[in-house]
Amino acid sequence: MLTCACGARFEVDNTLAGQDVLCPECQQPLKAPAQDRLPQVTSGWALASVVLALVGAFTIVGTVLAVLLGFYALRHISRNRQRVRGIGLAIFGIYLGTKFTALTILALSNSDLFGLENLMREKFTAEQVDTSGPLEVVQGAKGFAITRPSEKWGQVAGNQSDDPAVSLLQRNRDLLLMQVARYAFLDVRTLPPGNIRNLDQCQDDILTEFENRPRQANPFAEDDDDFPAAIHARLLASRQLETKDGVEGREMDVDVRSGGQPWRFTIRLYRRGNGRIYVVRAYTQKRRYNKNKSELEMALDSFRILRR
Repeated sequence: MLTCACGARFEVDNTLAGQDVLCPECQQPLKAPAQDRLPQVTSGWALASVVLALVGAFTIVGTVLAVLLGFYALRHISRNRQRVRGIGLAIFGIYLGTKFTALTILALSNSDLFGLENLMREKFTAEQVDTSGPLEVVQGAKGFAITRPSEKWGQVAGNQSDDPAVSLLQRNRDLLLMQVARYAFLDVRTLPPGNIRNLDQCQDDILTEFENRPRQANPFAEDDDDFPAAIHARLLASRQLETKDGVEGREMDVDVRSGGQPWRFTIRLYRRGNGRIYVVRAYTQKRRYNKNKSELEMALDSFRILRR
């Protein structure tokens, strides 16, 4: 409320605070008093955005919520510029939330990038894999020997791993070796003489065996008739190996899909005369094959049939 020297009293809009106004009665200029400004406060929404982005890092839910709070803080500040500040904090919260969300999704989709998958596998398989003893593993009763590529390779207890993605492929093995960190396997199975006429027939039987693995039980339903094992095999290449010391051989490359994952197998078949057939398989996930190829081939090349 302003009072002019002429005695007139009138109200002035807040937008004219501190400016010269004319008296409506005498038209003399008067200076409107300056409006008292309230102290600015930092937006609580902006602070919450930054805190939630840091506390909820790698949780997706927390980081996404941090981004939403940051945008809400910007909107709130723009509507209350005279009383609320914190635009920089809100933008920082949005940046952190977006970055941590992207990193979390990347880590979950490619756990190898951060070594998470290897850490979990080593934790749960450490007691199952025995890496002690000499590198050469001799199975006298079965008549063969094979050398581990390094001390990081070990024999799996019971010759079958507990990994549901690959356990169906490892039944009835006479030896199973594993390199835990690289998620690579090598196994040996002996077939008695007499049932298989030649290595060509053995190759066909191996491919058929992949497709005819027993069904994986459905843990979520009593009736699992509609829950078949998702195992499919495709022969990529087959070649005859050079006969050495009377042992004929065959090598085949096979892509197998099991447990929703693609695997690459290199399989060698050995037979001396009309005796046992030895099936030696080296395999890993298809995306890891090139990284593991040298060690897998080293192990395959070390296989030998013992002389009786």
